[in-house]
Amino acid sequence: MHDFQVNLFGPGLPSAGQLTQLKVGRDSLQVPALKQLIPFTELSAKVGGADHNQLHLVWRHEGCSWLLIPDGLAAQKALLKVLPDNAVSGLSRWKRETLGQHLVWKTVVFLLSALLISALLIIWRYDDVVTWIAGRVPLATEYKLGQSILASLNTQTTLIDKGKAADAVKKIGGRLTKASPYQYQWRISNDPAINAFALPGGIVIVNKGLLEKSGSANELAGVLAHEIQHVEQRHALKNMITSSGIAAAVMLILGDANAVMMIMAHQVSAQYFSRQAEVDADMKGLDLLQKNKIDPKGLSAFFKTMQEAYKNKAQGPEWLSSHPDTGSRIRAVEDYMKGHPCQDCENLTWNKSAILASLAKEPVKN
Repeated sequence: MHDFQVNLFGPGLPSAGQLTQLKVGRDSLQVPALKQLIPFTELSAKVGGADHNQLHLVWRHEGCSWLLIPDGLAAQKALLKVLPDNAVSGLSRWKRETLGQHLVWKTVVFLLSALLISALLIIWRYDDVVTWIAGRVPLATEYKLGQSILASLNTQTTLIDKGKAADAVKKIGGRLTKASPYQYQWRISNDPAINAFALPGGIVIVNKGLLEKSGSANELAGVLAHEIQHVEQRHALKNMITSSGIAAAVMLILGDANAVMMIMAHQVSAQYFSRQAEVDADMKGLDLLQKNKIDPKGLSAFFKTMQEAYKNKAQGPEWLSSHPDTGSRIRAVEDYMKGHPCQDCENLTWNKSAILASLAKEPVKN
């Protein structure tokens, strides 16, 4: 038996109700003050209260109507746990209706939060507000968002996480991210486009085309360091918040990644970061390479390889065409290296032919 305090209404009782004890058994209620034993099957659940979220249990006994209301929200929650939905008439409907009321109030809170953040936009610069919002999105929510987008991408293209290509990327990426709070995941896309991109939460995708054009493992390391910094600085998340609007941002802060995943998913592989974000990813990527004793010239070498290969073509590779002003970025990288010489940095090795041969066996989704 479970004991609860309830307010009882019925014949001969005060109009404001009488506070009394209720005992709940396996298949019935017992009201000791009335000496009544009420089977669950004789009860009806109704929605009551000013906020339409109060449980009213109604029954008839000896031709009279009786009503009890749990004494407070805690008592109501506890009582709901022991009442069987399938035995008490209307209880399932009561739960659906009160859930609707809960969602209404949640929507009101959401709208008020959105208005508050909109007011902040007027006071501060937009970039500062987006940075502030992104900084308050929990890592767990960012990870969930990345996983949802990854699942969507998996239906559109072949993504590989095993084999020689994946192992090579994991080895370099793991070395660069060993001190990161993110749990990185590495995927290879059997896509011939020269591209690599990062999803929120630490997922980095490298296309087969980029592996083909990388002249060395250090060049690949330079690209990975750049993409890692887009994750670490939350550039992708900030970009999605900017594109999706304040409402989506508030839902992310509240921890609801599912509510905004569909809004954001289409933006992932075609993101265009600001010039400052690209420079930031370059410089912090170079610093990351040096901290891990990897020769940072690989990033500059990759830029030069791509610039030379496409200098007489109208359109360059996707990874560079979506990143502005390659010439000035090469100069910035070289200036950085002059100011930060790394005497003990090493050149990485890889078996490129074996990597590409392993990818040649993988199917390509259309």
